[in-house]
Amino acid sequence: MRYNLAAHQKSTPNHQHKSPVPLSQFPLKDGLNDTAKLASKFEEGQDVLARWSDGLFYLGTISKIDKHKHRCFVIFEDQSKSWVLWKDIQTGDSGGEMLCSICQNESSEPPNEIVICDKCGQGYHQLCHAPIIDSSVIASDDKWLCRQCVFATTTKRGGALKKGPNAKALQEMKQSLPYALEDLVWDQGHKTNIQQCYCYCGGPGDWYLKMLQCNKCKQWFHEACIQCFQKPMLFGDRFYLFICSVCNSGPEYLKRLPLRWEDVAHLSLYNLSVIHKKKYFDSELELMTYINENWDRLQLGELADTPRAERYECILEALNSNLNMFMSGKEIKKKKHLFGLRIRFPPAPQSSELLSGREPEKASHEIKIKGRKATKPPHSCSTVTNGVKKGKRKHHTHSLETLAKLRRSSELLAQVKNLGSPSGPRTGCLWPTVTQPPTKRRRGRPRRALQPPNPEIPPPCIPELQPSNNVPEPSPLPSCLYSGMDIMQGLDPNTQLNQLKSSISTYFGAAGRLACGEKYRVLARRVTNDGKVQYLVEWEGVTAS
Repeated sequence: MRYNLAAHQKSTPNHQHKSPVPLSQFPLKDGLNDTAKLASKFEEGQDVLARWSDGLFYLGTISKIDKHKHRCFVIFEDQSKSWVLWKDIQTGDSGGEMLCSICQNESSEPPNEIVICDKCGQGYHQLCHAPIIDSSVIASDDKWLCRQCVFATTTKRGGALKKGPNAKALQEMKQSLPYALEDLVWDQGHKTNIQQCYCYCGGPGDWYLKMLQCNKCKQWFHEACIQCFQKPMLFGDRFYLFICSVCNSGPEYLKRLPLRWEDVAHLSLYNLSVIHKKKYFDSELELMTYINENWDRLQLGELADTPRAERYECILEALNSNLNMFMSGKEIKKKKHLFGLRIRFPPAPQSSELLSGREPEKASHEIKIKGRKATKPPHSCSTVTNGVKKGKRKHHTHSLETLAKLRRSSELLAQVKNLGSPSGPRTGCLWPTVTQPPTKRRRGRPRRALQPPNPEIPPPCIPELQPSNNVPEPSPLPSCLYSGMDIMQGLDPNTQLNQLKSSISTYFGAAGRLACGEKYRVLARRVTNDGKVQYLVEWEGVTAS
């Protein structure tokens, strides 16, 4: 039978549910408490539509089925792979007996008959579907689409359809939720729930990407499912006062909140970090380019009239005046006009309209941006999560970039130690007096990449060097190359030089490199358990000769 959704009325049968069945009674929101029945809907090699954390469906093929955790491992068309919960997978018509895809019951008697979707072929009891299918539509021969198919045909990036029959059907679907909101278990900040159930669609979500939180019910909603956007969202843009259709008992309410210049810089740097997957950006060439290109999408209100020539000065002042929020490249010996977020976390609105009744938000950890993996499947013990990933130990939380730098430094230190020659220290004739480096250091010069020696090449056997007047002494080194030696300022200059000579003289012919006038930078110093002093040295790679 086919039915007309447009003829759906608010009146409902006598035996209808007053609210969706609580999530706590079932493993999934659709009410299937029989794992065997639920698993029978899926099989390896089956083509399905899987809802991703942006609220949209993507075509994929089931590779594995995990009955214990109610999920399937799906390979998508672009060969990316991910675990997807059963509740977020839409299958086609099985071609077998007519069943309700929610309760798996085949009984079909008034006032709770099974209605077949004209798009996906799935059947739904009138009382199982959300919203409930009214009896007044049963006599109609017009096409009827289930909730899943209505969302699949109307949701899109930038916001759902606003006009047309499908848009009207979507608005009607959004008057109710397919789950019991009060049964969701939230984290302390009310950003993630353990059921991974968000929005009107009930799918997964990442609050820190393109989602808005309803100011009344506090649920998060996908950009793709919201119909009231005038401009597409930016990642992590929460500068809106939003009320969902359920709370507003009709169309959604949306109001843009004002932004300060530090908010503009923060939001733009956050988006750049999500898009380009790096931390630091040139304040003029990259940051301002992004801001100018997205000036209309930022919807800046009073700031929107700022002349293009004056914007950079305002942004630069905001970057330099909020050091607790922004990190300059000069802090890590990079160019001073490079800036990044000290903690990658989207900015929070300061509007009193949103802050009433809320606790102040603190960005205590990095946001880890997830995606579908194009490599091997995750380990079987891993869990599916759509929230913020936190480190196991708070005091050892590092970003991937930081961990990579620490690993590279430790590997180079190990190479310096392992490549040492067994012979004793070289003679000191090639070591001229080195003056104490000045306290001020030049900024803005790009660091050269570290060039650690190849561990596969054995250190050459260099004979003992003898004093010679023909060997030129290396010229004094520029102060910028000594920036790593600030760690030795507390030592006597002669002690510094002797320790440095002792540490690096056995490192792949270091004495010869210094004799040729090759410039270097001391990055770190450490003392081993047996009292040896070791240095991490970066060679310039160019000799004076």
